Amino acid sequence: MISATLLLVQTLRVAAWGSYEDVTASDHWSTLGVQGTVATSAGHAAWVAGERFERFGASDVMTRLGATLHPTRRWWITAEAGTATEPVFMPKNTWEADVTALVAPRAAAGVGYRRWNYVVGPVDIVMPHVALQTRALAWDARAFVSRNPSDRTDVAFTLRLTKPLNLRTALWVLGGAGRESYLVGTAVQSLETITGAVGVRHNAGGGTTVRIALTVIDSKPVLSRRGVSLGIER
Repeated sequence: MISATLLLVQTLRVAAWGSYEDVTASDHWSTLGVQGTVATSAGHAAWVAGERFERFGASDVMTRLGATLHPTRRWWITAEAGTATEPVFMPKNTWEADVTALVAPRAAAGVGYRRWNYVVGPVDIVMPHVALQTRALAWDARAFVSRNPSDRTDVAFTLRLTKPLNLRTALWVLGGAGRESYLVGTAVQSLETITGAVGVRHNAGGGTTVRIALTVIDSKPVLSRRGVSLGIER
C-alpha cells in the first residue's frame, strides 16, 4: 500500500513532443511522443512513454519504461527498456542503463550502456559523459562508442552548452561529429555525421515548460537531414 506520506512528496510531470525532419533522397522523418513521470522529493523517479515514428514511408510505435534511483545524494542510477510494435526500421527492443556521480559541487561524470536489438542484429553503445556547471554556462560533453553487426566500432562526440538568458529562458547550442550506426534498408550502416543544433527552453509559468530546437545533420553517404522539434512539459 502507498502511504499518504509518500503521496505527498510525489509530483507528476506530463510531457509531449513532436519533430519533423526533411531527409535527403528519402521520405521525411517525424516523431510524436508523450511521457508521464512520477518523482519524489528524494530524486527518485519512474516514467512511461510512447512514441510514434514515421520513417522511410513506414510507421512504428515504441513504448518505454524507465526509472531513476538515488542510493545517495552524490550518485544516481538510471535504467530504461523499450519495445517496438512493428520493428521495420526501429529496434525490436532497447535496453539502457547509466550510472552518474557528483564528483565536485558543480561537476558530474558517468557512463551509460545502450543496446539496440534490430532484426538484423544488435548495436551496443557505451556512453561516457561529463557535465560542468559554471556561473555563466552549463557544459555537457558525451562520447558514443558503438559496435554494430558488421563488427565495426564507431565513435562520435557531442558538446552541448546551455546559457540562461533570464530567470525563465535558457539558450543551448550543440555540436557533434563522428561515425554512427543507423539501420538503412536491411543493414546497419556506419555513417559519417556532423551535427549542429540550437534550442530554447522557456518556463511559461504555472509549471509549464516549452522547448523548441532546430537541427542540421550532414550524414555520408546517406540520411542528411534538417529538422525542427517542439516539446511541452507540465
